[in-house]
Amino acid sequence: MYGIYVHIPFCVKKCKYCDFVSFPNADDMFDKYIDALLDEADEYAGATADTVFIGGGTPTVLDAGQLERLIKGIRNKFRLTGSCEFTTEANPGTLTADKICALLENGVNRISVGVQSFDDGELAAIGRIHSASEAYDTVNRLAEAGFQNINADIMTALPNQTAESLRRTLKTAVFLPITHISAYSLIIEDGTPLEREYSQGMLTLPDEDTDREMYSDTIDFLAQHGFTQYEISNFAKNGFECRHNEKYWKCRKYIGLGAAAHSYIDGKRFYNTSSLREYTEGNKRSDDVTILGEKDMISEFMIMGLRMNEGISGAEFKRRFAKDLEDVFGAELKRFTANGLMEKKNDRYALTRRGIDVSNSILCCFV
Repeated sequence: MYGIYVHIPFCVKKCKYCDFVSFPNADDMFDKYIDALLDEADEYAGATADTVFIGGGTPTVLDAGQLERLIKGIRNKFRLTGSCEFTTEANPGTLTADKICALLENGVNRISVGVQSFDDGELAAIGRIHSASEAYDTVNRLAEAGFQNINADIMTALPNQTAESLRRTLKTAVFLPITHISAYSLIIEDGTPLEREYSQGMLTLPDEDTDREMYSDTIDFLAQHGFTQYEISNFAKNGFECRHNEKYWKCRKYIGLGAAAHSYIDGKRFYNTSSLREYTEGNKRSDDVTILGEKDMISEFMIMGLRMNEGISGAEFKRRFAKDLEDVFGAELKRFTANGLMEKKNDRYALTRRGIDVSNSILCCFV
C-alpha cells in the first residue's frame, strides 16, 4: 500500500519560524496549481493507497470548492482502501464552516490543526495568524461537525514560553475533543525572521535544560491524560496513531505530489521542483534521484525505526535484509543496552526514556 502526500504550498502569511516551501498572497495560482497537481497524479493513476496526507503551507487557504475539487481528484486518480486514513492540515485562521463541510463530505476523516500554543503572546511571537480562542473554537467546531480524529500540533521552547505556560496549553488540549498531539521543539532555521530576531538578541528562548524539562513534563502530563507516546514527538489515544507518518518511520513507500514534494518508491528517493512557476508549467520533477543501496536502507531502517517507542524488530530486519540484526549492530546494541539507553523486549530494541533524551547521538551511530 502506498501513502500519498499532497503538498499545498500556499499560506496567508509565512510564520516567523517557517522555512518550508510556501508562498503567501498567491491566490491567483490556486486553480492552476490544482490542475498541475492532478496532472502529476496521472503518473501514478490506479495505485492503491491506504493513507493520504494533504499538508503545506496551509491547505485550508483554498476555498471550499477548490478543496472539494482537489480531494475528489485524488480519489478519482487512486484506489483508496475503505479504511484509508485521509488527513488534511488546517490553520484555525482559515478554517470556515463551508470548508469544514467540504472536507467532511468528501471523505477527509482526520484533521491536523496547527494550534502551536494556547497563549496569545506565544502565538504572536512566532507570527501565527490565529488567536488562542480561534484555535480552541476550531477544534470544537470540527468535533461538532463530526470529525472524530483530530490532531493538534503543539510547539515547545517558544519565545518567552515557560513550564507553566506550556502546562496551560497542554491542559487546554487534553480537555478538548483531541485524539492525537504532535509536540515539537522550536528549531531556529537559517534565513527565517525568527533567526534574524534571535541573532540580534531580540528573543528570549528557554535554554536547553529547560527545553528538556518541558519535553519530559509533556510526556508525563499527556500520559496521565490518556495520550501514549508512540514516537519521539507524537502522542495518541489508543487507536489514533497517525498511520501516514508511520509509513515514513517504517520506511514504507509513499508518493509525493506537488511542488517540493518527496517520494520513496522501490528503493529510490526523488523530489519535485520547489519553483511554483516550473511546477505549474509542467517541469515538475528534479533530475536528482537517489538510489538507496543496502547500507543506506539498513541505516534508514534503524534511524527511523528507533524514533518509535516500539523500536525495531529483529525479525523484520532479517525479513528485509536477510541478515541478523545482532550480527550487524551487535556491539552498538549491547553498549546502549548496558548503558540504560536502550532496552530489549523479545526481539525488539527500543530507546529508553534516557535514550530518547540523547537520541540524536545514538542514531548517529547507525549511519
